[in-house]
Amino acid sequence: MYATTHDTVLVVTQVAAVLILILIFFAAHQARMKRKHEISKRLLGKMSSEQFLELLQSAEGRRSIERLLGTSRSAGEWVTDAIRRATLLLFVGPAFLLVFALVDFSGQEIFLALGALSIAIGVGYLVAAALTRGRAGQP
Repeated sequence: MYATTHDTVLVVTQVAAVLILILIFFAAHQARMKRKHEISKRLLGKMSSEQFLELLQSAEGRRSIERLLGTSRSAGEWVTDAIRRATLLLFVGPAFLLVFALVDFSGQEIFLALGALSIAIGVGYLVAAALTRGRAGQP
């Protein structure tokens, strides 16, 4: 089967749409991290050195500072994030496979690969979340 101009435009448009979505998610994540960093910087800047040292002397204070700076995530937070990512990938993967199955054009194999990869990564996240949850002793 030879690709027509229409097929080529369709494939390029769909790949571009996927790339744009990935860039939007990445930009949103970067903006969220930047806002969090700015808030942390402002909060820590308002503390005197005595207050900061007093906070670091207790275990709870150290955990608070770690969370504020984003240097430490609890197992529960990681499991929640992993399940969220897995859910997204396990919906996106079958959508790619559906496009592969229902639309006939040259280059459609990319959607088979993207669908299989999305599902595999999603299952991997679920397995990792289950293992992490089990090690952390969470129900």
